[in-house]
Amino acid sequence: MQRSDITASPRENPLTGTVTPVKETPYSNGEWKVVECQETGMVFLENPPDYSRLVEEFAWEKTFEEESKRRRQEEPVVAFASSLSKSLKRRLRKRERLEKVSFSLLDKIARERPAETDLAVVDVGCGSGEKLLRIVRQYEAVRDTSLRPIGIEISAQLAQETDQCLGPIGGRCIHSSAIDGLASLEDASVDLVILCSYLEHEIRPLEVLQNVSLKLRKGGYVIVKVPNYGSWNRRFRQRRWCGFRYPDHVNYFTPQTLIRIIESSGLKVRRMNLRDCLPTNDNVWAIARR
Repeated sequence: MQRSDITASPRENPLTGTVTPVKETPYSNGEWKVVECQETGMVFLENPPDYSRLVEEFAWEKTFEEESKRRRQEEPVVAFASSLSKSLKRRLRKRERLEKVSFSLLDKIARERPAETDLAVVDVGCGSGEKLLRIVRQYEAVRDTSLRPIGIEISAQLAQETDQCLGPIGGRCIHSSAIDGLASLEDASVDLVILCSYLEHEIRPLEVLQNVSLKLRKGGYVIVKVPNYGSWNRRFRQRRWCGFRYPDHVNYFTPQTLIRIIESSGLKVRRMNLRDCLPTNDNVWAIARR
């Protein structure tokens, strides 16, 4: 490796919050420069758009549809197979994996705090609020404990839609960045935080996790799901890997870097088993606890 290939990134390493030496990867795309830290192995977008551009120009609902359309046009067979596989999985499962994990953790919290009859669940980057709505309705249908759902969403359109959905069941959606939305909550007031397909979008993920740690009650849990940069599929498909999204995916985690950022925030990883981080899976899951 030539020393001249290594530079100091203008963006702080999202894993450490400090400037570290980086080298550009083969996965840069046009103006968007993807680099790898030479000290920590963290891969990230060196020049992400600021929050104001993420709200309008690169809003998730816009870039998701554009990326889906591009893949259908460029790789129709792969796109069809992926869509079919997801559809079959949904039909075969009684509940999605996120719902199953949420149920299990909520039951653990309820057993540990039998006097609590109201648990607060926060979904950061909640999108349309569909996940929160399903979790609340299905959980309350079979348990005596009630859930208070809170969404945090930077997209004005999605935040408004979610607030209208959650209002009738005693919840709400905060329209803001994750850091500001979490800051508006009381410390030690939340039981479960969902960071599902979110941290890859966040310019300051370490700060978000630190805020999550502050807002969780003692014994509260966090569910994290991100694209798995360490997957075999990424190594095989290279630039065509489904985990690359420009420019709204600004962090690319492996199981190792995900554990490091979680534990650097003051949380403790309680579960990341083989199934959670299979190299054959394009996603990696973790459960952390306050």
